[in-house]
Amino acid sequence: MNLKPYILLTKIYKMKKLTLFLIVTLFLFVGCTTKKKNSIEGVWQMVSAYWIDSDSINYNVPQDIEGGAIKAWHNGYVLAAGTFKIDSIDLPSYVAATYTLDGDKYVETIIYHDWTVSPGTIINMILEIKNDTLIQKWPADENWNLNEKAYMWEKYVRIK
Repeated sequence: MNLKPYILLTKIYKMKKLTLFLIVTLFLFVGCTTKKKNSIEGVWQMVSAYWIDSDSINYNVPQDIEGGAIKAWHNGYVLAAGTFKIDSIDLPSYVAATYTLDGDKYVETIIYHDWTVSPGTIINMILEIKNDTLIQKWPADENWNLNEKAYMWEKYVRIK
């Protein structure tokens, strides 16, 4: 009796099982090592913002102010760019900074800023991420408290 065809079929069957096992293992590995959905890394677009001053809303995006901004976080750096129109005046906005995030405690250290914020300035923010929505409130003091009479609130949605 010739067993060569049987042995060949057995080897092919084992190779198919091994290939299937390796493919499943690869998918499990990739699936378990991808970034969490709540990761800050990515590109986010501002959808609303407001400035509280003396217990009232001074400016509200997009109700009172046209425009918006995009922020991108990657590997410890954040870049933001946008433009806002207040009383028919276009105000460009940009920021480059390093950042750290520990729970909801977010710290930006300014590298470049379009307004009067000097390089090296540290800004404490309280940051919340839920799925594809990010909310940041600032400035927070050294105990991570907001001055409820004067702070900024910004809401972003993930675009990439």
